[in-house]
Amino acid sequence: MEAYLKKLCFEYQVDEKEVKELLARMEMVYLDKGETIASATMPEQSLYIIVSGILHTYTTHEGEDRTIRFLSEGDAVLCYNSSQYAVKALTKCAAYYISEEEIEELCATSISFANLVRQLMEYQFYFKEEENMNVRKLTVRERYLSLLAEIPDILYRVPLKYINVSSK
Repeated sequence: MEAYLKKLCFEYQVDEKEVKELLARMEMVYLDKGETIASATMPEQSLYIIVSGILHTYTTHEGEDRTIRFLSEGDAVLCYNSSQYAVKALTKCAAYYISEEEIEELCATSISFANLVRQLMEYQFYFKEEENMNVRKLTVRERYLSLLAEIPDILYRVPLKYINVSSK
């Protein structure tokens, strides 16, 4: 099984067969370094499942990007119009993509797909809450070591200016 698929199924606790069926209905897209896939000015809602590369969710403060979370192979990201954050590729990326309309059609035709999408969305919110708690309760060292455990080669793939594990 591909590494991204294994990570996705394990982390999001979803069935491999269902994920493969979903991927068969999604489109493979390639993102250039620096390409934004979600922001306040982008009205489309969509789901991406990352096959390769690194993206980050971030906010802009005083003209500078501040990383909220890194996303890598096997992560799913539900993108929607948000004034709170944006999502941008930090490296060249490959990802599966499906639009909101296609998700709605798929969910309307299959309870299995509806449950899978619900699970992916629930875990998105869970990871966001976990990240918010970790910022408050973990030390800078613990957050740094956690990031290295999650994406061991991140220091070689992403400019250091994006790796900000200090308190927010």
